[in-house]
Amino acid sequence: MPQFLHNFVCFDCRVSFKRPATHSSETGSAHLADSERDHTCPNCGRKMGFMGRNFATPPKADKSAWLAAQYLWEAGFRFSGSGYHSDAPLPKIKQAVAAFVEANPNHVQRIGRPNNWRKYA
Repeated sequence: MPQFLHNFVCFDCRVSFKRPATHSSETGSAHLADSERDHTCPNCGRKMGFMGRNFATPPKADKSAWLAAQYLWEAGFRFSGSGYHSDAPLPKIKQAVAAFVEANPNHVQRIGRPNNWRKYA
């Protein structure tokens, strides 16, 4: 059975890499709230944040989209599952994130632990 690859990001370097999130392909799933494996950024060596399988990496120059992704990750949102659900789509610009997070406390993709990127190690 092939292993699912999930997106891991470094918000400081604005890079994303697809890596395995589980130790065994037997436990792999598209619906993970977090990774059981840690991956480090090849640029800066920092631990990368788990985003899920359906994260679409923004262009490196799109600071607003990267900040939106970071704020969503910090609030516990993951881009997991099939992507087919009736909940509102996750915002792609930073200006929309605060209101979205407040209005969607039980969103189907709010499955991870809230975290602070600066303190994430």
